Amino acid sequence: MKILVTYASRTGATAAVAARVGRVLTGLGEDVTVTPMSDVKGLKRFDAVVAGSSVQSGLWLPEAMEFIRRHHDILQHKPFAIFSVSFTPREEQGVEYRMAIMQWTAPVRALAHPVSEAFFATESGDDSNTKPGARSRFKLGVLLGILKERDNRQLDLVVPWVVKLHEKLR
Repeated sequence: MKILVTYASRTGATAAVAARVGRVLTGLGEDVTVTPMSDVKGLKRFDAVVAGSSVQSGLWLPEAMEFIRRHHDILQHKPFAIFSVSFTPREEQGVEYRMAIMQWTAPVRALAHPVSEAFFATESGDDSNTKPGARSRFKLGVLLGILKERDNRQLDLVVPWVVKLHEKLR
């Protein structure tokens, strides 16, 4: 089975998740292409698609939504799954926050119906830093290339999701 794993990322966290998804699917015997959404020319040669995006201001990135809009007809006729990656301080990872995630991806689900959906949180900086404006300053530093996100992407959670997803894509 030929599977496309595609993503839109600003800081590299979503690209790292996409790479892990691709490695797991390859390990399960699939022919996998991992590439940014901006490099995808078409979907016809793929049997299934896994798409992921960073979440900013409660929305998928504009290029990710454009990808879904442009290909929604094809995505409705192929096994299709989505994942989202967002900066999330540990104290915000509660039940209410998880419920909000479903609102973030509602525009995606309105255009194409994924067989599976996952969310991966990226934590960064000093977890004890709760000073006002710390999160905004950190995000600005990442955007300007001054700071790097720590590797707390919960990548260990990718494997069980992809193993379950594999059956749904077949």
